Amino acid sequence: MTDINSMTGRNWEVDHELVDVALMLKKYRNLQYDADFEENIKDYNFYKARADYYQELVDKGQEFDPQF
Repeated sequence: MTDINSMTGRNWEVDHELVDVALMLKKYRNLQYDADFEENIKDYNFYKARADYYQELVDKGQEFDPQF
């Protein structure tokens, strides 16, 4: 079980299968930009698709995405 004192802001971990949509969007956008800078088209397309998916969830107002 996670120590409640270690849970600060959006930087906390728990033992369930819910993913923070805002964190994942930021993660995949940054990876997308890195792949673009490195001219790695395959990774760029993958990260862009994942970031677009999480962007759609953010636009719908969904904060968490269940991963079962």
